[in-house]
Amino acid sequence: MKFLVVTRATAPLPPEMAQTLVGAMKQWASAHRSSGKMEQIWSFAGMGGGGGVLNVSSHEELDAIMSGFPFGPFSQIDVYPLADLDAGLENFSKSIAQMMAATGKR
Repeated sequence: MKFLVVTRATAPLPPEMAQTLVGAMKQWASAHRSSGKMEQIWSFAGMGGGGGVLNVSSHEELDAIMSGFPFGPFSQIDVYPLADLDAGLENFSKSIAQMMAATGKR
């Protein structure tokens, strides 16, 4: 299961915690890259926040990873499930066909 995770800073880091949090973020990112669970990760240029693509086996595994996100208390976190484009388009096509059939149109 792939998820796009987008984070945006919502509060400034307390100055006395900033270096510790940056170090923790480096460790967190490294651990999840090494495990292969984090396929991509980036930061937004010039602003607090970033994102990544996580490939996990369950929602619970995603939750476990994100619960350790060091900047979590200072961020808005949005999670989007990702689907294969071809499968998504096929599902959309089927749904259009069902709606058209229900209205008697082809």
